Amino acid sequence: MSKHRDTRDETPEQAPEPTPFEDVPQAVPVPPGDELTTLRQERDDLMARLQRVSADYVNYQKRAQKDLAQSREYANEALIKALLVVLDDMERALQAAREHAQGDNPLLTGMQLVYDKALQVLGSFGVEPVEAEGKPFDPQVHQAVSMQATDQRPPQTVLAQLQRGYLLKGRVLRPASVVVAVAPE
Repeated sequence: MSKHRDTRDETPEQAPEPTPFEDVPQAVPVPPGDELTTLRQERDDLMARLQRVSADYVNYQKRAQKDLAQSREYANEALIKALLVVLDDMERALQAAREHAQGDNPLLTGMQLVYDKALQVLGSFGVEPVEAEGKPFDPQVHQAVSMQATDQRPPQTVLAQLQRGYLLKGRVLRPASVVVAVAPE
């Protein structure tokens, strides 16, 4: 069952015209043992590639699930940041009302209840205020707006909080703007 015809008995006049495909050199025959080894090697290479592609796909799925979970977790971040401005205004209004209040003021009490409720609702979404005053300065959660020389507190301690900072599920949503103590000269 050879692919080649036996042309020894044919005379040159009887030899058929060569077709373009007959001029193409044929593959060198591989001994059966080498062919089996080659096929096994190809199989092993393909299996290794399949395993790598499968691992890449599993990693892609995990990464996509993680990204989706993280985007869900922080989806409300822009809305919460916008609400922080409202909370700041409420804090300033409460502070001004306390300074001018005389005696028991039901309006001030009502405003305080609304403010507390707003903090409670934000807390249910993982928002928590950053405690700053009297704490050591932490550049991760505090933004130093000013420094003040004093011997009342140790250096690098927060003297005053100018604007409250907030965390969203442990991540800084807005750093607290603070005044930091430095040693007097």
